[in-house]
Amino acid sequence: MNQETFKQRAKVPQTIMIVDDEEMVTKTLAAYLELETDFEVLTFQDPVKALEKLHQRRVDLIISDFLMPEMNGLQLIAQAQQLDPDLPCILLTGYADKENAVKAINEVKLFQYVEKPWDNEHISLIIRNALNSKSLRETLERKVRELDKVLLERDKLIQHNEMIKEELKLAKDVQESMLPQKLPESANISIVAKYLPALQIGGDFYDVITLGNNKLGVLIADVTGHGIQAALITILLKSALIDMTVRDLRPGDILTAINNLIYQILPKNIYVAGLAIVIDTETGECQISNGGIPHPILIRKDKRIEKIPVNGLLLGICDESIFKPGEEFRTQLNSGDKLLLFTDGISEAANEKDEQFEEKMFEILARLDCKSGKVMLNDLTQAAKDFSKPDHNWDDITLLSIGDN
Repeated sequence: MNQETFKQRAKVPQTIMIVDDEEMVTKTLAAYLELETDFEVLTFQDPVKALEKLHQRRVDLIISDFLMPEMNGLQLIAQAQQLDPDLPCILLTGYADKENAVKAINEVKLFQYVEKPWDNEHISLIIRNALNSKSLRETLERKVRELDKVLLERDKLIQHNEMIKEELKLAKDVQESMLPQKLPESANISIVAKYLPALQIGGDFYDVITLGNNKLGVLIADVTGHGIQAALITILLKSALIDMTVRDLRPGDILTAINNLIYQILPKNIYVAGLAIVIDTETGECQISNGGIPHPILIRKDKRIEKIPVNGLLLGICDESIFKPGEEFRTQLNSGDKLLLFTDGISEAANEKDEQFEEKMFEILARLDCKSGKVMLNDLTQAAKDFSKPDHNWDDITLLSIGDN
């Protein structure tokens, strides 16, 4: 670093204290430093007075003679470093006392000693090196303190994350307990399901309730978003279904009851897509009402595949005075038929060409062995993963197969 660069970096003048019982030494060295540098220079012929000054103000470096009356340079430096342990110090020695000075250096933390008479440029270089060394040491210590703080914060985050993990596991256990532990079966109709949350807990939901007269009510739902907020809303869906045991309940009634419950509670911009089905397990008749779920797919025993074009309004958008469930659709499930329900987590899986998996589902279902509903759902899910691009941002996935499984 040249002299000009050194001056530019020293925005705040640094203070050099020169202590020597010979006034000629202090004046000569001070005059040179004041002329060639931006240092503030303090000079003392009395080391005791110099030490008193150090109690009053901070200095950046001390240059001290070795042999002085009342107190030698090493004693001065030792007491100065009690006030500031990182204070860099340079010792001036005569040729005669050089050997004793060198032996005493271990007593104090000395940056360097300089023999008299000194070379101005040489001592200027030593001063700059001492100050730079101190600056680097202070920077390093500051960085170490910052790193310690970061590590401490990291440890706190790790502890916090462990707490969150425990809470998420508890939430996952609660959510899983709300899903049907065992799906009902009859001689003609059975239901299998596959649920894959995008995160530890998700915003998809499904349930099956017994309505009497050999009928089942089925709900599949998708709360906007995923994670904790969406998962909490699925609890409302479960509570809405608990008391639905009316024998003549229609799928539109299920969607209406859910809408009326969640409309007053849901935060703004949070909605629920839902599809309800009432199935007569004796005859195989299905009544379907949709509220924003992708169109169900009917897979006939002879491998004919039909999309059921049933539409309706999302739940939670408007109150009961305005909300009307979508038009009811009726279909018949015969022996060997399956009705496939799914949320958009699988249908909107995209490949590198931004094509969606829903566009390929008919083709893929035609190739799959659909005799077993469980195998069909597993194979369809794997096909979606194979189809999608590696960095696809997955949403929650729920699939239900209703029929001869």
